Amino acid sequence: MKVQKKALVLVVLFILSVSIYACGKDNPSLQQEDLKMISPAKENEEGRQEDLIEKEDGKDKQEDLAEKEGDKEGSQKQPVGDIPEFLENYFEFGTYSKKIRIPNADNMEYVAITEENRIEIPECNVLSILFNTLYNDIVLYEGSPEEIKDFFGEIQKLEFQKEKEYVDTLPLNADCVFEADSIMVNGHSNYIRIHIRSFSDGMHYFDIHQENQEVIYASAKSESLLDMVKTMAGLKSIDINKSEGIEKLEAFIDNVWQPLDEEKKELFQFIIKEKVEKIKNYSGGCPFEYKLKATLHDGETVDIYYASDSCGALVIGDSTYEVELAPEEGEEFKYRNQLADFFGKP
Repeated sequence: MKVQKKALVLVVLFILSVSIYACGKDNPSLQQEDLKMISPAKENEEGRQEDLIEKEDGKDKQEDLAEKEGDKEGSQKQPVGDIPEFLENYFEFGTYSKKIRIPNADNMEYVAITEENRIEIPECNVLSILFNTLYNDIVLYEGSPEEIKDFFGEIQKLEFQKEKEYVDTLPLNADCVFEADSIMVNGHSNYIRIHIRSFSDGMHYFDIHQENQEVIYASAKSESLLDMVKTMAGLKSIDINKSEGIEKLEAFIDNVWQPLDEEKKELFQFIIKEKVEKIKNYSGGCPFEYKLKATLHDGETVDIYYASDSCGALVIGDSTYEVELAPEEGEEFKYRNQLADFFGKP
């Protein structure tokens, strides 16, 4: 009888053991708790980065999915989760397929301007850098991770001055040559947007938007950052007097570059030399749907963008020009219409 009781007890204990093991195996939350207890995250720099990776795990899965679905190379779909109001629509323009980490062992929190007037960027992943072209397009900057880190490194060298509010571009005398939004996510999965406008006199204005934080407005002056951002945007100064040396002029029509005849080339050179004036690099949202390409006698090629409405705005290199109105009554838009006619179908 005693032997039977012992056998029964052993059977019951065995059944309980199997049941507990099965419950633990089927309960993912229990396993996650065990992992949290084991993980030494945040104990050192490596731990901080591992913790950041875990918090971004949902985005990792989406990146992998985007790559498998054959999305545009170098970009991914909008991250999963709640997007703050200050980032609405930004992810439509693409994000980087691989994380670009800006490390900071001492700060996992928010961007701040220190007492030494330097910007401190928390440990974060850069999701994208989107810059506004002078011809009113938004483009994903596709530089290498090293170039992107150098960009933030250059920003962290600046001596900042805090501004009370957004500094409007209209009263400024210099040309705006670069405008970009850097979209990041910090170690607490909070989004950050650093908006920068760079002007031809070397001044840079920053508006920094962060979840659960007040907007920071600041400015700094730097010729080296100006050179860097112009290179990032592919901008170069063009002497429009060199337009007399155009060897070939082409128009982008129906997604194909089509050469223009000698008469149109001479007309274009006349208008550029005699009928334009320099204006500020902000054209009120003009639609720059017309694109020209000039090949000079020395082999240099120049991209030219012309507004497809009646505003007469023309972007050449890092400068914007306005095609003048003709003095004759009833023919005010003569020169502007002549350029628009370049893009009419033959």
